[in-house]
Amino acid sequence: MKRLVLMLVLVLLPFMAQAAAPSQQSVEQLLTLLQAEKILDVVKPQLNSTMKASMEQALQGRKPSPEEQQVIDSYRAKLSQVMADQLTMARLQPLYVQLYTQYFTQEEVDGLIAFYQSPAGRSMVVKMPQLMQGLMAALPAFMAPALEQIRTLSQQMAKDLQALKTKAATPNS
Repeated sequence: MKRLVLMLVLVLLPFMAQAAAPSQQSVEQLLTLLQAEKILDVVKPQLNSTMKASMEQALQGRKPSPEEQQVIDSYRAKLSQVMADQLTMARLQPLYVQLYTQYFTQEEVDGLIAFYQSPAGRSMVVKMPQLMQGLMAALPAFMAPALEQIRTLSQQMAKDLQALKTKAATPNS
């Protein structure tokens, strides 16, 4: 019986070792190689652009009065500051470490570190912000047909809901 248990342990040991969670130090090294902080620097202006576009869309083409525009601009500036305060590497690093240790093994993180230390990996890190900027710039045109469909569906839903409300308000004959 002891031999069976010993054999089982010896057979399962490599699999248990492979599944070890990565160390905090290795995840931090990976984040440094990924230049995760620079990714945040790319994301923040994109968030500001998205907020501005959302606010303009909420106005539904109506031009705000100068007073309204001042309130909108003040709100957007405060919202941008909140986002800038929250989206810092100091605040996000513990979350990154938690998630990387939850979803990756030490072996996988070691492989990622090896890749990002290679010329191809370093090239990817350097070019990723440009790629993301290109993607973000292309998304509005890419999504325009879907947004038009969504707008049409939203209008239809509003009509259907209004019809239900009207039907419920009228007494049955």
